Amino acid sequence: MSERIGLFADLHSNLEAYEACMARAKELGVTRMAFLGDLVGYNADPCALLDRIADLVDTKQAIVVRGNHDEATFKDYTLQMNAHANAAIEWTKTQLNSAQVQFLKDLPLIIHEEQICYTHASAHNPEAWNYITDSMSAWQCAQSSGKPYTFVGHAHEQALFYQSAVGKLIRFAPHPGDDVPVMNHRKWVSVVGSLGQPRDGNPAACFAVFEPESQSLTFHRTPYDHFTAAEKVRRAGLPEELANRLLTGK
Repeated sequence: MSERIGLFADLHSNLEAYEACMARAKELGVTRMAFLGDLVGYNADPCALLDRIADLVDTKQAIVVRGNHDEATFKDYTLQMNAHANAAIEWTKTQLNSAQVQFLKDLPLIIHEEQICYTHASAHNPEAWNYITDSMSAWQCAQSSGKPYTFVGHAHEQALFYQSAVGKLIRFAPHPGDDVPVMNHRKWVSVVGSLGQPRDGNPAACFAVFEPESQSLTFHRTPYDHFTAAEKVRRAGLPEELANRLLTGK
């Protein structure tokens, strides 16, 4: 069986979305997982989610990179985040134990494999947490990556940028469930979308699956019990807007 890499970003302590996506990934035959940062923040299950991902790392089933919300659990990000994000991080800090914080501290900002680069925001100055939203930011990311394939999160909506004949990176809006041929003679920058807090008006969780052998990439949306996830946010005393975002996907 050929390798199938599951790509998951911006999980944001959403256990219901995580479990739904893990179940779907298993159905799709995913053999290895890459978590592209922002494991925590916004939602109400940071401890359970971190423990599950740490187990996958320990058993060599997954690799993980650090996101800005992960880093905010042990660095002062008060001025870099809005009030709701800050409130969620401050609450998250009260939930995590020392081993869980150390797990986040130990995560790398970027991982390079033979043909693939994984990072949270951009391979171009990954510590600056720049968003990939247009051709120039995608081009900078691809140039810094040096790999045919760069997989990122941070921007919560799914997008795919591909290298044209003149070298420009062009944005493509993928349709969930469609296999996209991604031949390695071009450079590709894939924003896999947010598992834990979608923002495109669709509350279904986002992830993607990459098959290196066939050079194909498929973006997915998975419905999950976002009502329970939202109610947990409310019960935790987190901002109401964070609960509403799960319900509306906005």
